Amino acid sequence: MNPSTNFLKSTESARKQIELRLLELIPESPKSLYDPIRYTMESGGKRIRPVLTYLSSLSDPKADWLPTACAVELLHNFTLVHDDIMDNAAWRRGKKTMHTLLDVNTAILAGDTIIALAEESLLSGRYELSDKMMSEFSFGFRSVCEGQAYDKEFETRNDVRSEEYIRMIDLKSAKMLELGAVLGAFSAGGEHVEAVREFAHHTGIAFQIRDDLLDLTADTTAFGKTFGGDISEGKRTFLFVTAMSHFDQLKDHDQDLLIRIQDKATTEHDIHHARKLFTDIGVMQKAQEAIEVETIIARNALNEISHENMRKGLLEFGEYLLGREF
Repeated sequence: MNPSTNFLKSTESARKQIELRLLELIPESPKSLYDPIRYTMESGGKRIRPVLTYLSSLSDPKADWLPTACAVELLHNFTLVHDDIMDNAAWRRGKKTMHTLLDVNTAILAGDTIIALAEESLLSGRYELSDKMMSEFSFGFRSVCEGQAYDKEFETRNDVRSEEYIRMIDLKSAKMLELGAVLGAFSAGGEHVEAVREFAHHTGIAFQIRDDLLDLTADTTAFGKTFGGDISEGKRTFLFVTAMSHFDQLKDHDQDLLIRIQDKATTEHDIHHARKLFTDIGVMQKAQEAIEVETIIARNALNEISHENMRKGLLEFGEYLLGREF
């Protein structure tokens, strides 16, 4: 059984519980508010973050992990609704985004309400460490917003440094995984909080860099990504930011390519040119090396976890998320 199949099978029950509870948390009226939220929550998604909450609670079989897991997933979906508005994105997960299907005002209000539902879910759990959990939730919420602010800021900059980019993906992407893991551990009494924090943080960084790399290397059918989509959209990815650090050493036509990428003025030929350039100057290799470093740190963090089922579950999670032996 491959890592993905094993992970999906072992977490199937948890995912079903999460799906049912998420829908139960959404009131019926007013329909103008809650039907759009229901539309978003029924739009698919792998429920990676709440499953991580569940796995991080396995040191205590009686842990009340479900309200926390749903809070994390609701927060994640809030970010998607508002990010789609800010990015003017028309589609997500193969369905129209909420503001495209309805209107911007409805999407803003629905997003705000999703946060309220997340807080209500978190506060409904039976936790001895509820104050610490609420503090973590608030910090995670603020961090994700800070990450989005940096991401938008970078769209108009051509001097983003690698360390700035890592900081941005830490806040915008890795922090949500970290929050899910930490809240799960707290729901089980808090025994392994720092170990799962370290694991989730570095797994999240590795995941985002891998996602950047897949833009130019993935089988588009298998991964559901458009080849070179990040290049076409002028996104500041690990690959682009690293390439820009070599700008002064590049030939004129390669410099022109990077300028076209940042100006969102590329052609299909440019995408293939970018892949060759990034390979030739070592950007692709540097991404692979960064993924490897983050993965090793994440894997080593699991050595601090004494509970065998929990450690095994998190190991399978890492293998599933990164598509490789962990």
